[in-house]
Amino acid sequence: MSFPFFSKLRHHKQHLRLIKDDLRKVRETIAAQVKGFCPHVQTYMEQVCTGRGKMIRPGLALLTAAATGGVKEEHISFAALLEMLHMASLIHDDVLDKAEVRRDRPTPNALWGNELAVLLGDTLLAQAMVLGTRIGDLRFNQRMATATRDLCEGEVEQSTRLWDASMTRAEYYEIVRKKTATLFAMAMSGAAMLQGLEDDIVEHLNRMGTLLGVSYQIYDDCLDLLGVDQQAGKTLGTDVQKGKLTLPILFLSEADNEDIAAEVRDAVENRRGFDLQRLRRTESFHVALQLSANEALSRNEEAREALWRLPESPARTALAETTYRLDEMLQDCCNGTLICS
Repeated sequence: MSFPFFSKLRHHKQHLRLIKDDLRKVRETIAAQVKGFCPHVQTYMEQVCTGRGKMIRPGLALLTAAATGGVKEEHISFAALLEMLHMASLIHDDVLDKAEVRRDRPTPNALWGNELAVLLGDTLLAQAMVLGTRIGDLRFNQRMATATRDLCEGEVEQSTRLWDASMTRAEYYEIVRKKTATLFAMAMSGAAMLQGLEDDIVEHLNRMGTLLGVSYQIYDDCLDLLGVDQQAGKTLGTDVQKGKLTLPILFLSEADNEDIAAEVRDAVENRRGFDLQRLRRTESFHVALQLSANEALSRNEEAREALWRLPESPARTALAETTYRLDEMLQDCCNGTLICS
């Protein structure tokens, strides 16, 4: 089954209006965590935590809560915890990628150097764990800790597989499942656990979150190859420069045009950069983008199927709209009209 009748809400971000007040509470909760640091650390953390991110993971958690019984105070704290973990991972990512801009602002490493940026990311992650001890039961906290470990493990695996010509698409998906999709999955399954729902529903929502997380990472991979820094609000093109073998690159290495495929494989094997400007003008490049988008779109469709397990409600409609929004972002990326928010 599908949800075509939800399409009328697209472009209007109606799916976020349901949780607008709750998202404000999440931001207030994050700000309150900053006040828990000593005054000297607060100076840095106030700048780190005041960026206006997309709040995708908190949004998923809050919409799932709303669709399964209503948003509780525990859900607000949980959503804040997810965003703090995500922010910590971005700080570390920007150090590794030598990125200078994130969310239209200088990154911590650009402002204060790599060493302090890494320490700030660690400190923020630790505070997120402190917040996590105040919500849920032992089983919930074990799941949250496992998700955090998987996130870190995925980042390690990605960093150790740079320029790895032996990487397969299956291995790519496993890395993405850990480093990106694990927090999407935790957002939905964790919200359900806090409602006390049965295990089969929790795992169903965990699967939906995983699918959406993988799809979102594929979009981000395409954006990195095709986007413009000013549109995206962050430094782009770092994946190619560092030798991250994203899905479009893997498809390019298998292109029907053997000259293009050989050029990409040779660049990977010899650890040298790609002539991205030239590749962008080839049919193989656009085919690789479309194949990547198709992989993501199929996951979005599968994710929508999971929603039939939830009772009909405005929040369920909003969750469906989230998947359609991601559809549009992928399609516009392939058409050359980027949506970066």
